[in-house]
Amino acid sequence: MNRIDHIVINTQDRIDEAVAFFERMGFIITPRGYHSIGSINHIIVFKTDYLELIGYPVGKSLEQLPQLVQGPAGLTGMALQVDNSDQMRDALMAHGLTPQPTFDLSRPLDLGNGKMANVKFRVTTLKPNAIPGSDVFYCQHITPELVWRPEWQAHTNGCIGMTRLSINVNDPKAVSELYLRAMDVVKLENTEANSCIIHLSNFEITLVHETEKPLDLPMLVHDKPFSKEVKAVMFSGAIRLPLHEDRK
Repeated sequence: MNRIDHIVINTQDRIDEAVAFFERMGFIITPRGYHSIGSINHIIVFKTDYLELIGYPVGKSLEQLPQLVQGPAGLTGMALQVDNSDQMRDALMAHGLTPQPTFDLSRPLDLGNGKMANVKFRVTTLKPNAIPGSDVFYCQHITPELVWRPEWQAHTNGCIGMTRLSINVNDPKAVSELYLRAMDVVKLENTEANSCIIHLSNFEITLVHETEKPLDLPMLVHDKPFSKEVKAVMFSGAIRLPLHEDRK
């Protein structure tokens, strides 16, 4: 279960602004999806993972997803890819965690030419705020061929994936123990005084403690360096999203 599936950005009721923001950065945005639980989304698809913009219609209250309405906007969650969500739930309990009941999720997809399909998932989640810095959950794709479609992966900015998420926490060493159990990672690597790096098979999570920044502030790194002009757009857009280029 130590493979990133997607990163979630909560746009609340401003999803149109978020879509325009990422389109200016050269990303292909999928058509709007309408989840069976009432939320709406667009995704930005890469080679093996994707970025999800999730929100809700203006003026609509989501009783099933209060964290979207009440929680902060911005980078709020990460999903790990699993083969079986029910087995994942059992494994989490064996690791001393308290997962929520597994549930099914779907959204219709317009394939064009009058053809429709249902994108289906089976999801296991931990309780909100169970892990500092990010809501971690687990996604079993029933219809992966409806997510990773070639026409959605050819971004004009050349980006093919996400490489790293940096999260500011109060105590990186203590918080890392929760991440290790939640992600089935045996040990930390590159551990330093005020930071811990957790290596997944296709991703890296850095837990840091930086006193000048707010706690739980996540920063996402893409594999494609962006120009100064594009980076300026990232911070001047209507929704402030801390995205950075990878300088490694």
